[in-house]
This record gives sequence, structure tokens and C-alpha cells, in this order.
Amino acid sequence: MRGLTTMLADYPDRLVVTALPAVRTKAPGVDVILYDTLGLHLTDGTDLRYLLSETDAKVLIFSRDMRPDLRARAYALGAKAWVSMSVHAGELVRTIELAAAGEPIGEHEDRLATVAGLTTREVEVLALITQGLSNKDIADKLVVSVNTLKSHIRQAYRKIEVTTRSQAVSWAITHGFAPPDGDSVESGASVGAQMVTGDLSVEQSG
Repeated sequence: MRGLTTMLADYPDRLVVTALPAVRTKAPGVDVILYDTLGLHLTDGTDLRYLLSETDAKVLIFSRDMRPDLRARAYALGAKAWVSMSVHAGELVRTIELAAAGEPIGEHEDRLATVAGLTTREVEVLALITQGLSNKDIADKLVVSVNTLKSHIRQAYRKIEVTTRSQAVSWAITHGFAPPDGDSVESGASVGAQMVTGDLSVEQSG
């Protein structure tokens, strides 16, 4: 989450980034926890469930890999709002401020997928390719034939302008898809911020 920390650090007049002391923390004084959906890819969701039920903070889902299934899991566990990893830094800060104030955030679009013209299924295929799965494994997971899967792959490659699997993986990781497990962290919640407004300071975490 170093890139996120750097991005939020560009707004010292509105927030100061900090780290959560542990995955399971009561997060005293913290108003908003920014939770990366990668945590749901790597765990059974216990860490998110704990943050939702055992802290007083509002939890904002940070949808880094654009997989709707992980967002759906987060909502099923009790999350109420999400923000796409593709938003600009200023919009992310504003969304965090809205979450802290308890104001409605509204629906966000998966902007990178929209810009590239990818369908939801093509996004799923790219995410699974990025995880290192074979075509057969991906076809089995998505319950489609290998030939149908190859059609999805060809269409996705054409839209993101790549021709090889390695290029597709590079594009996916660069654009926020979850990296393979070996490069991943154990929890989605890893950074925080203390928001600053005049004489009033409000701690946030993500």
C-alpha cells in the first residue's frame, strides 16, 4: 500500500497517513478504515468482519482489482460503501471525508474497465490470468468451455492492446488488479490517515 500512502500524503492539509498497529485492532480514535479487497482474495474475510464489528470506525472498501465478486463479499460481510482504486487522489480524499462525516458516497464505476471497454467477464478472466491460473483452471472456475474462454481472452487482449500473457499480466497489475499470492499482503487494511480541518483533527485509517 506504499503507493496509496504516497498519494494520500500529497494532502497534508486534509489528512496525515498512518499505519494500523495490527490487523485486529480496536483502532482507537480512527474514524474511517480503508480496506483493500485484496484482503478478501487472501483470507476468509475474518479481518474485515472484525473491523466492521469490533471497531467504531466506518469501513470504506478500496476496490483495487475491479472484481465484483470481492466487492459483493465485502457487502455481504456488512460493508456499506466502496471506492475504486482508479479514482484520482483528490477524489479519494474527498470520498474518505464523506465517509468520515457519515454522508452518502454514491455508486462508483470501475473506471479502468470502462475506459478499456472490458466486460465484467473479461475483467474476471484478466484477474484470473494475473493469478497464474491456466486456461483450463480458469474455464473450470468460470464454468465455461476452453474455447469460450479463449474467445474472452482474445477480446480482452484486443481491448487492452496486448498480444501475450505476460503483457496482459503486466497491464493488469499496473492497472490495479490483484497480484499473485506470493506478492500479496495478508490483510486488506494496512494504512490510515489523520484528517485535518482547521483546529479539528479526525483520525482515519485504510
